[in-house]
Amino acid sequence: MYADPTHIRAKRVNLSLNETEDRMAEAAAEFNGMQKSAYLRELVLEGLRRVHGGDSQESGANLRALAS
Repeated sequence: MYADPTHIRAKRVNLSLNETEDRMAEAAAEFNGMQKSAYLRELVLEGLRRVHGGDSQESGANLRALAS
């Protein structure tokens, strides 16, 4: 059925947003032609790549500073 079963996304995460955050996520996803869940997944994965990527130490430090 799948060429590579490791690419199946079966793990779920619940995310709580307030009304404004939800509208922003919905608008950004629509602007990018994506479903909201797929758009948010891409944002999370991009953030993880920036924080934990091999050659992006400066970007990771900036994201960690923003989180504090």
